[in-house]
Amino acid sequence: MISATLLSRIRLVGLSATGVVCLAFGGLALILDRPDPFSPWIPLVVGIAAALTIMVAALLAGDRNADIATDELYFSESRRAQILGFWVAVGMYPLFGLAIGYGWITYPVAFSAMGTFTAAAFLLTFSVLNLKGSV
Repeated sequence: MISATLLSRIRLVGLSATGVVCLAFGGLALILDRPDPFSPWIPLVVGIAAALTIMVAALLAGDRNADIATDELYFSESRRAQILGFWVAVGMYPLFGLAIGYGWITYPVAFSAMGTFTAAAFLLTFSVLNLKGSV
């Protein structure tokens, strides 16, 4: 049986790994000026693997430990990360609009970077808040 603490750590590692891959994809897209700096399937596969790992861990932990791992702090951190992720996404539109307007980046690169940065904003913010709350 998996404890609530271990389940929380598994969730943290899965979401952090997915966030790092999304951030790397978007950053490399901008740096290399390519919409596909590496296979676009990699962020998807990492995200699905993280989701499946978290789901299996939650099932192995049982209802009681899964409930403990998703306490009020979890929901508070998730809500704060969602809020920040939303504003990061909204803030990217004018920034990328200017970059596209001045010809610094192309539409495909902007689309690729914005999509993965939006995901990374939530995932990494949640991870940082989760680490901060567990210290």
